[in-house]
Amino acid sequence: MDATAPRLLLLTGLFEAALSATFGVNIYVSKNVTWSEARGYCTKYFTDLSSVSSQGESKHLVHLGEYAATLSTGSSTFESGWTGLHKDFSGTWKWSGVSPALFFQWIPAKDLGNDLNCVVLSKQDWQVVNCEEQFPFFCFHTNLALVKESKSWEAAMEHCQGLNKELLSLSSELQLTKVLQTSKMASTAHVWTGLRYLGDSWVWVNGINLENQTWSQDMIPQCPAWKNHCGALSLESGQMETWDCADELNFICY
Repeated sequence: MDATAPRLLLLTGLFEAALSATFGVNIYVSKNVTWSEARGYCTKYFTDLSSVSSQGESKHLVHLGEYAATLSTGSSTFESGWTGLHKDFSGTWKWSGVSPALFFQWIPAKDLGNDLNCVVLSKQDWQVVNCEEQFPFFCFHTNLALVKESKSWEAAMEHCQGLNKELLSLSSELQLTKVLQTSKMASTAHVWTGLRYLGDSWVWVNGINLENQTWSQDMIPQCPAWKNHCGALSLESGQMETWDCADELNFICY
């Protein structure tokens, strides 16, 4: 990591608590570059360009940009910065490296032209611009640990416990984007999560019952096949799936 990256990480100190629910922190980089250059920097030094799953996260990034600008110039001069939202070759809006985006916050009546395929976040809202324009940008740095060893569900759980961590539990749909970004370098098409079928219900290893999570109930059948009693996350679809607990997959500890 070059000398600028640790310095930039220090700028996020006041905001880390606000992002604890998204498994990581955001970093503001003040250098003006194109979208692809910004993504290359983020994937080299951190995890990826930042994603936004709620209005609260959008406001957080604006505050982070303003705070960083104040530290460097003495006044809040932040105007806008690249996020990971872009349109792929099929015309689908995606967060960089992961599944299609579900949350949008466009500027009202903005003309989405054919050459406008990348998104910057501004003080007012989100703006769709040409990807070759140059802006500062936001990177996401994950706190999750992707283990690229293939193990059964039980062995994966024991491995995480050996690290004083546990298999990943998802408390909301908003966390999926960050998890998928963290998992993009996995060597298996699915990764284990901490979801397990016990008795007659699905339960996360942190004790949360799946029945209390309306966002995930449609992903997992209530009566799985007898051997598919573990939950794996598909990196292609971004959906939870039932899986044979004896199969060996990569996994995420946190």
